[in-house]
Amino acid sequence: MLPLTAIILTHNEAINIEPCLRAMATVDDVVIVDSGSTDDTLQRAQQVRPDVRIFFHEFKDFGDQRNWALGHVEPRHRWVLFVDADEYCDAALLTEIAGFITAPGADVGGYIAGRNYFLGRWLRYCTMYPSYQLRLLKLGEVHYRKDGHGQREVTKGSLRYFRHGWRHESFSKGVDQWVARHNHYASEEAERYLGELNQPIPWRSLGSDRIGRRRVLKAIALRLPLRPWLRFAYSYLIRGGFLDGRAGLQYCLLLLAYHLVIRAKIAELKYLQRS
Repeated sequence: MLPLTAIILTHNEAINIEPCLRAMATVDDVVIVDSGSTDDTLQRAQQVRPDVRIFFHEFKDFGDQRNWALGHVEPRHRWVLFVDADEYCDAALLTEIAGFITAPGADVGGYIAGRNYFLGRWLRYCTMYPSYQLRLLKLGEVHYRKDGHGQREVTKGSLRYFRHGWRHESFSKGVDQWVARHNHYASEEAERYLGELNQPIPWRSLGSDRIGRRRVLKAIALRLPLRPWLRFAYSYLIRGGFLDGRAGLQYCLLLLAYHLVIRAKIAELKYLQRS
């Protein structure tokens, strides 16, 4: 068995938990941190993996949930992999992780990029693949902080980029759920963007690494007029979203709507501040 603790964050993930767990059959220690599921997520999990350890914690944001897990679930191994229930690990990723934790050198964590699927198709081009997140970490060397609807890692150690990843089924619960979730995200992003517009662009991060460069580019893009439409053109035309077929077009249109909602909410916040 792979000497690794995998922590899965769940909330009503009955449709995803079984394939997620089966993909990690070789992982020694699997933990679920649930935030109040009302479906049979946990029962299904125990059927697939009787030794799964289950904890409960109210969800505030991803950074808080992951920090709580690191401090409370008592991982049985010093290396921890965070996985969302709609992310199904590739066998090649687990093999790569096995080699890494055997000889990590000075690295204290690793960035992993998932492959996003919609309408049964991998959206290779319009999802900015590879879009990395720090998900593998050495216990005690990394923690998270809230950043919009997601989180940003805090670490002083060096990090590695993994070649392999997982299949991300972000539409597994349907377009309705995706839209509802992103409406909530849009409110958080509007508040964050409004604060960032008052901050200078972090030019110093431009020469650090690909994550730093991406943050600088996001800060620049935030200030561009017609940003939602420019983002659509970038995703669909420049990044080659049209090569993702009908699924790529529909996904780019959904993202366009999402960014238009963010802009509308920023305008609303500015109006409320003036009144």
